[in-house]
Amino acid sequence: MPSPEEDVVRKSEIADRLRATGLKATPQRILIFQELMSRTDHPTAEDLFSAVKKIHPTISFNTVYHTLQALTEKEMIGVIRPVVDAARYDPITDLHGHFMCSKCKRIEDQLMEDPNLKQIDSEVKASGRYWIVQSQILWVGICEACGKEAHTDGKEPS
Repeated sequence: MPSPEEDVVRKSEIADRLRATGLKATPQRILIFQELMSRTDHPTAEDLFSAVKKIHPTISFNTVYHTLQALTEKEMIGVIRPVVDAARYDPITDLHGHFMCSKCKRIEDQLMEDPNLKQIDSEVKASGRYWIVQSQILWVGICEACGKEAHTDGKEPS
């Protein structure tokens, strides 16, 4: 857990980042962004609302949702929109892939340093044929833990 001094510095840095993109640095936005940055589980808006509400009991789901939308529009965070689940939010904005388990719904980062991936992304964006608002690579399957669980139950993974 960060010390009170480190927490003040982190909040100050977040406020500066928000202002640099043209967003007001409200206490709610700082708290929501700070919570997202502290996580690696790609939370839903509901997950973030539950976590932030423990610290700021009067915050509304609407505030969390609109903050996530604003942060996404300003490209401060990424959003993963799986077809089979709610939108999930990601503090990593560099181009990378994700693996989502269709059983437990956990999402893992797949950080790839393949220059071909970035080149393909650049070529599609530069072609002028499309207006790209998001690049997303998402593999969906069964994670190792769920696969083992299904195997020990004598069931095939679904």
